[in-house]
Amino acid sequence: MSDANCWPSLSVWQNFNESVHGRLIPVQPSVAFCSGNPPNDDLCNNALTEWTNSKWRSDQVGSMQNHNWENTSCSDHLGNVTCTQGSVPRLAVNATTVEHVQATVRFSSAENLRLVIKTTGHDYLGRSTAPDSLLLWLHYMKSMTLIEQYISCTGENVANAIRLGAGVQWGEVYAWLSTYNLIAIGGASITVGAIGGFLQGGGHGPLTRWKGMAADQVLEFDVVTADGQRRTVNACENKDLFWALRGGGGGSFAVVLSAVLRTFPSPSIVSALYTVSALNEDRYARFIHDFIRFIPILADVGYAGYFYMTDTSISIALFVPNGNFTVATAIIDKLIKNNTDLQFSTNSTHLFPSFYDYFALIMASSNLAGGNVLLGSRLIPEEIVRDQPDRVAEALFQARGLSKTQSILIGHLVAGGEIAKISINNSVNPAWRSSLLHMINAQTWDDGTTVNDQNMIASRLRVQVEILDTVAGGAQSSCYLNEADPNEPNWKQKFFGTLANYNRLASIKKELDPNGLFICRNCVGSDDWSTDLNCPKRSSANRVDVTMFLVFLMKCFYTF
Repeated sequence: MSDANCWPSLSVWQNFNESVHGRLIPVQPSVAFCSGNPPNDDLCNNALTEWTNSKWRSDQVGSMQNHNWENTSCSDHLGNVTCTQGSVPRLAVNATTVEHVQATVRFSSAENLRLVIKTTGHDYLGRSTAPDSLLLWLHYMKSMTLIEQYISCTGENVANAIRLGAGVQWGEVYAWLSTYNLIAIGGASITVGAIGGFLQGGGHGPLTRWKGMAADQVLEFDVVTADGQRRTVNACENKDLFWALRGGGGGSFAVVLSAVLRTFPSPSIVSALYTVSALNEDRYARFIHDFIRFIPILADVGYAGYFYMTDTSISIALFVPNGNFTVATAIIDKLIKNNTDLQFSTNSTHLFPSFYDYFALIMASSNLAGGNVLLGSRLIPEEIVRDQPDRVAEALFQARGLSKTQSILIGHLVAGGEIAKISINNSVNPAWRSSLLHMINAQTWDDGTTVNDQNMIASRLRVQVEILDTVAGGAQSSCYLNEADPNEPNWKQKFFGTLANYNRLASIKKELDPNGLFICRNCVGSDDWSTDLNCPKRSSANRVDVTMFLVFLMKCFYTF
């Protein structure tokens, strides 16, 4: 192809690259460092060493936290480093300013490109990656500002609000706020993005029982909408969008540049850690029944936390913000004393002076990534946990993880409490307001597992979720949209609580983004598109393949 023939497309990309100050970059999968000819041994060895490091993964433009969403031939275990691109975008804009974001949004719209948005790659539904797309990468928009006296648009005076940029991660927020003895309501993983899909999907975490969902804390957003306009979004301006962004899901309505959130004085933390094993399934089942009967008692004194069930073992990490150490530990001791015949490999209680002290020592290290995983989840109503604990216990026993199938059942005591009491008008799935437990069945598999076997694994996960459904409300059950099964049937109702909730979100999206620039899998408005999200169902106009432009650039010897 001659320069003259490829020049018009090349000039378009050159002009765009100039508009984003040269920040258009090629994207490669995680282990593409090892696929060169010859490979770069230093980069390759570093990639293999850091393969399960969540922070390293969040720093790589082409990496997802879970390798299955890259969907390439690359593998750190098989020694197969002839990488295909898979689901990884071809090109990205490493955006660091508002102008970079606006230029990318306008360019993608004008050229009819598939656009995806990513900050860290923490996405269990693969929403922040797509083949042959242009990636808007917000990872390095890292501003954090403390506003000692924030006056909201409604006149509320809020002490110590914070404005967080698009790329800030919760570990960074917690460490920064600890210097002020403050805390924000965030996630359990240090590398989760603070204001991206986590926040926009509702956001649960260790302190949500104490103060409400992360989305409940938002005072204002600064966004770029699909028309490339920058807008302030709060209770007075763009009110419908304000409602939608607080729970309606990330990647759907606008690019969030920053958000203003409430903070709180950091609580002290009473911590209780236990790892319990039984010699047989019958004895294990009896303990699970005791434990579930005890959960309402723990909840009533302010406990929150997590538990992990596999085979005949359970690991329990519970904590009470601003709890009385003597009272809190005495209550949980009753549960332990009733089961002294079990094996305890961990049995400890401790008082931490601040949340950050607790988080840094107990939670921050639980941050592995790089594996292949599917999740299926359900929110368990508080009424059922309190009134029918034996039914709940039996369902959890049946749905527990098994080593032989590489699965684990993860319990989250993160609902109830203030989540149930807060009456904030936002789009968080209303099932959160009436639930006590959020249960996840996590299914993993090894690299090299055949497609047929992966399909069998996905089917097995559906069976496990159906067991949870028996105590989650059956046909009316709900789940957390950020930790859900990507193959979830009836996802609109399950993710968003009610079809009325979904339909209102869809109406807002249609008004703000009529051409569907912000589209992702099982997100608001995605049902108007083909399965691969490249073809609108009511039009013959398809997304333009970025690969075509990349070929032009390569043939014209253009590098970024």
